[in-house]
Amino acid sequence: MGWLVMMKGIPAGDDEGVEMTPKSRTFFLVSWLWAVMWLLLTSGLSFAEQQEPAPYRGLLAALQSTERSTTFIPFTEFVKDPENTDHPACMDYLGKNPGLIEKIRDDLGCEEIQWQLQGIDYRLLYVPEDRPEIAGPFIAYSQAVINDLLARTGLDNPYHSIATHMEREGELTAGERVRAVIVQDLAREYNARYHFSGTTDKTISIGLSGQSSIDEVGSYSSYLHYDQASGDYRFSRDRLTIWKTGAANPYTVLMTPLEETLHIALRDDTEQAIRRSLKKRTTPVSMAETKAVVEEWLALEEAVAGGIVHHLAPEIIKARLPDLKGDLIQADLAIKAGYEKYRLLPNAIALLKEMGVASVVEHYRRSPEDLNKLLKNTPEERVDRPVEQR
Repeated sequence: MGWLVMMKGIPAGDDEGVEMTPKSRTFFLVSWLWAVMWLLLTSGLSFAEQQEPAPYRGLLAALQSTERSTTFIPFTEFVKDPENTDHPACMDYLGKNPGLIEKIRDDLGCEEIQWQLQGIDYRLLYVPEDRPEIAGPFIAYSQAVINDLLARTGLDNPYHSIATHMEREGELTAGERVRAVIVQDLAREYNARYHFSGTTDKTISIGLSGQSSIDEVGSYSSYLHYDQASGDYRFSRDRLTIWKTGAANPYTVLMTPLEETLHIALRDDTEQAIRRSLKKRTTPVSMAETKAVVEEWLALEEAVAGGIVHHLAPEIIKARLPDLKGDLIQADLAIKAGYEKYRLLPNAIALLKEMGVASVVEHYRRSPEDLNKLLKNTPEERVDRPVEQR
């Protein structure tokens, strides 16, 4: 700045020049050196900032190499499971232990026996994610990629916080944001009660306890409630989404924050589509029919969320973790191909290539029904048409 002030006022093209006194020459030299030093200093700081590695740069290697704890701790109290999720595991245990069945026959005093499931209680267990090489970096990574996703889709941030500690939460209230929790592993502990009887007057009750793994790397749950008096349906949701850092494929872990963000952001539209489908029925809907309707619309949500993540993965994930290999992304698709709930994912990937992310999100937000039709049509059958406003 001193150099600029010093030279200000010197007429351009002055043939005779300006004589410098020793004092003014010293001021000019010191000022010029200070300007050079300032430029070098600021340039160095800028260069250092650009070269500073992101806090999650070593995350991929840590997910692939770090040993995992197997010490589970309880997260919830035991509650009744209306869907009896662990009943197949109990039947498998009885089938593999014929000696127990023979003992029950002997105690009942008859060969032919019947059983009845009296109920199953369960609670959630988790392994805390307390490894410093993963906990902090994964939070930083999640925040970075989620912000990028929201900027590309125009969706609102659904999160209150992203952390590694579990807190018992109640039902999500209107306008409340979701808490994301990162854990190493998640499981269910169950207690099942069975009643056995036969041709005699004797009865026997036994309890079976066990632990089953929860295979989902990410989860966000909605619960459908039916009011028989009014014939209306409503949904409630958890205040938590839980992300596991333990998976055979590290890409599955890395894409989970993105996919679960989309599930949360699109869930209200999915729920409304389910309610509209159920309310169109003129006859009472059975439990099996209700589950079929729910699964149909969740398959659409899975396809849209998974398709968007697959479409953006190179730009959002690989740009931040360049060591991520493309074959891990393809391996994730191959695994999903074996699950019925991902049956529409290939269609969604193809549709996203045609329409782009913003258009697909807009279609879904306006009318999941319309997007469902587009998704199931061939490219030749798809035509641009107004989306029904709801």
